[in-house]
Amino acid sequence: MKRAIAFAALFGALGVAATLWLLGEDISSLGRLPLSAIAIGVGLLALNYAAATLRLKILVHMGAHDLSFAACLRAYALGLFTSAITPGSAGQAPAVVLSFTRDGMPASRAWSVNVYIWVLDLAFLAYSVPASLLLVGRNVSVLRVVRPEIFAVVVAACTAALIWVLLFRLHWLTSLLKATFRLRWLRRWQPSVAEFSARLEAAAGDLRGGSLAVRATLHGLTAVVYLSTLLTFWVMVDAVNPGARLLPTMATAQIPTVLAAFFPTPGGAGILEIFTASLMRAGSARDVAAAILGWRLITFYSRLIIGPALGAARVGLRRTHDAPDPSRV
Repeated sequence: MKRAIAFAALFGALGVAATLWLLGEDISSLGRLPLSAIAIGVGLLALNYAAATLRLKILVHMGAHDLSFAACLRAYALGLFTSAITPGSAGQAPAVVLSFTRDGMPASRAWSVNVYIWVLDLAFLAYSVPASLLLVGRNVSVLRVVRPEIFAVVVAACTAALIWVLLFRLHWLTSLLKATFRLRWLRRWQPSVAEFSARLEAAAGDLRGGSLAVRATLHGLTAVVYLSTLLTFWVMVDAVNPGARLLPTMATAQIPTVLAAFFPTPGGAGILEIFTASLMRAGSARDVAAAILGWRLITFYSRLIIGPALGAARVGLRRTHDAPDPSRV
């Protein structure tokens, strides 16, 4: 874990150096960010954690279980921490499941909560990413030749299809999982996987039973989770370049953030900064290195501190009491 944190910090430092070079700035420019912008960013970060924690608590309740707000906050913080130190944020969902099972929630229901989170996230991305692609495509000259409106429609259609599978054809994925464990070297785990798949489908069915008001609340909280991060970027940019346009600036931050899931570095560290700086430079923005660094420090690198404080310190690297094993059903 220490090595993963070190790698994230190293890639981040390299990303800052590349950002300064791309934008033609020097290290002294990083001190241009006013304290007022940092304070607003920290407030938006607190809003992000509060909205995501409330979303988790509602989903846990819909899954016929009950956990405290503090337990859900720990799960979210630990999930963000592990996403920051694993490529493609691959460790986030298992970490949330681990935290929930340590607090007594069955693993199958903990995984079903994650499935519903994926659905909510995809629903937000289905309409926001195409809008961001259109905004960036129209404001960044280097991207105008790729017909962003066509790409936006393709992204929206693919995302909608994946949402449909997760909501209404989850058995396709569980069937694929069970088929995989029929392979000879995995066969000994087949009974457990089959039982887990059945429980996961049943738990996912319980989550689909929420009222219209509850579903609307969940989608609203999801929007707050994402928009608070993107708004933080605009606050930073506007602090060093007053008059920065709100929506194009937020769109410029969203595209690299989404693509970070495919970056090979932990949490996209370094590469995301470079990609964001490249888009800002292509859009003729200047002197924004401090804004990019401030945004990443508040919304991403803070996870390396908050996660251990709220999550890893509670869950621990070893069991402090008997609790369900997340690898078991």
